Amino acid sequence: MTFLVPALLLALPLAALPVIIHLIHLYRRRQVKWAAMMFLRMAQRMNKGLSRLRQILILAFRVLAVAAILFVITRPMAGGLLGLTGGVPDTVIVLLDRSASMEQRNLATGTSKRAAGIAKLSQALRDTVGTRSKLVLIENAHLQPQLLEKPESLVDLPLTGPTDTTADIPALLQGALDYITTNQTGRTDVWVLSDLRQSDWDAASGRWQALRGAFTSLKGLRFHLLTYAQPVSQNLAVSVERTVRRETADKAELLLDLRITRDAATATPTELPLRFVINDVSTTMKVEMKDSQLVLQAHAIPIDKTTKRGSGRVELPADASPTDNVFHFVFDEPAVLRSVILTDDETEAGPLQAALEAAADPTRKYAATILPVSRAAEIAWDDTALIIWHAALPKADDLITQQLTNHLKTGRSILFLPTEAPNNETFGGLHWGAWTGDSKPAAVEWWRNDTGLLANTRSGTSLPVGELEVTRRCEILGEGTPLARLAENKPLLMRADIPGNGNAWFLGTLTGSGSSSLARDGVVMFAMLHRALNEGASTLGKAQQREAAATDTLNDWKRSGDAMLSSEQSSRAGILTKDDKLIALNRPLREDRPETLGKTALEELFAGLDHHIIEDQVENETSLASEIWRTFLFLMALALLGEALLCMPGKREIQLPSNP
Repeated sequence: MTFLVPALLLALPLAALPVIIHLIHLYRRRQVKWAAMMFLRMAQRMNKGLSRLRQILILAFRVLAVAAILFVITRPMAGGLLGLTGGVPDTVIVLLDRSASMEQRNLATGTSKRAAGIAKLSQALRDTVGTRSKLVLIENAHLQPQLLEKPESLVDLPLTGPTDTTADIPALLQGALDYITTNQTGRTDVWVLSDLRQSDWDAASGRWQALRGAFTSLKGLRFHLLTYAQPVSQNLAVSVERTVRRETADKAELLLDLRITRDAATATPTELPLRFVINDVSTTMKVEMKDSQLVLQAHAIPIDKTTKRGSGRVELPADASPTDNVFHFVFDEPAVLRSVILTDDETEAGPLQAALEAAADPTRKYAATILPVSRAAEIAWDDTALIIWHAALPKADDLITQQLTNHLKTGRSILFLPTEAPNNETFGGLHWGAWTGDSKPAAVEWWRNDTGLLANTRSGTSLPVGELEVTRRCEILGEGTPLARLAENKPLLMRADIPGNGNAWFLGTLTGSGSSSLARDGVVMFAMLHRALNEGASTLGKAQQREAAATDTLNDWKRSGDAMLSSEQSSRAGILTKDDKLIALNRPLREDRPETLGKTALEELFAGLDHHIIEDQVENETSLASEIWRTFLFLMALALLGEALLCMPGKREIQLPSNP
């Protein structure tokens, strides 16, 4: 509990005034000896205990009444929702989710979840802790602790503004843990402001168990979760999956693969105006949306034949979630989709090369190169989208390890396959274990079909992953994100949790007939390899599509449109240019998924930790902290009432005269 006028607490000793007055009154009495007094004193001794208790209670009620009125005029602030009844902490750490989904707005006021949460938290911290606690901000885009002078700074800082990025809540909590342990912050309150999107919280990640264990060992730590999980109704989202320039003898046109999605519960046919802007030339067309999604394949937009490269965007009408109403794209001569297979096993490399050189997109060129392990230094890092590493994992201090890490930082892909004699080295938190196998082939019992290499097709059809047969499997050990499991939760495919835009996967079997049916059946292997290739190809060529994320490599690029801080421009959607290169930045598409964590799942993530969940809404204008002087006024009234009851004289007995 804190006070808006703490200086008046110096007057609290005045609560002892009733006791002082009582003592003065006792000393002012004059004693007069009287012969008959002895009988009264004897009677008084018989009731001395009860009389003294009554006097003590009267004094206590008077002291409580005076103290209560003093607390009223100091204007105390409630712990209530804030949970600050334990006093002012030494440090307050704010973990802010600035992801694209946090920009969902109240259409009446135009206030977003992010802005509403920051405003409420800033006001509450100002009224309760003020500048008496060290205030630290860690937000999802940069993950760097920022020391703030006062709570009001939360509202105006560029670091608390909107972004088009995704959030990694476990990484935010890891940042808070590192700051607490490094700086020995003392009694600490950690505030988490988020909309509880499942894609941001990654509740299935193995990082949560390690985080809970580390936080449990810290004393004086409290978590406050300010959540805005309310869904948005009738929201529309647009994305561009492919952009190709096609030229014939008569004309040139731009072919776009578009996808528009909306809430599955809304099935009413709707006519939508779609606006296309290409090199500042705008056109509008109307489409009819009947189901939960609308897919336009190879939608043609005429362009001038002299326009060889450029940029554009697709726009939907405004709704409650503005970040998913626009999608930017760029186009130029497409780069070759190049992959490298690093292996000494030619029988294993053959099916992989055949699958990677097969044209999934007839408008693109494909090239797959096989290199022995001894020639790993010959990899053309700048032109390679995917590396299949069928070799022993390199040591942490090897040059090739740094090259592989840089390859991932630039947004490229790596698929690791186990060797017959795996070593104990680790990459991205994962390493190989021992080979196991049964006479009876094992089937894939679970795989993640909403995202990743094994996701459903564009039409929603599931890949035949369950039909695969795995004869031999190499254990995948360490902390990562599972994408496919065999029986008894044995991981078959895992993604390493490595910061950055790139992806590293570990596949716990080989494609040959002695290990699995991947090469024989072909469909799953083809889809998996080409998805990994396309993931890494997003940063190839002079025209690139990238997801918005804070990175220093784009600080010197020029942004089309409104200017902003160089440190922030890579986290906002738009078109960036440098020399003859173009980059289209857009929100990560996983931000469009509306699924949120329930309260039960959230309680499980923070099980064993001192935490408090505050479920708020943008429309709710109630302050997180409120004055509770009325409570003390009520206590004062109760104290005066109790004192009055104790001061009432006893009931006098009336004796009736006896009959003569």
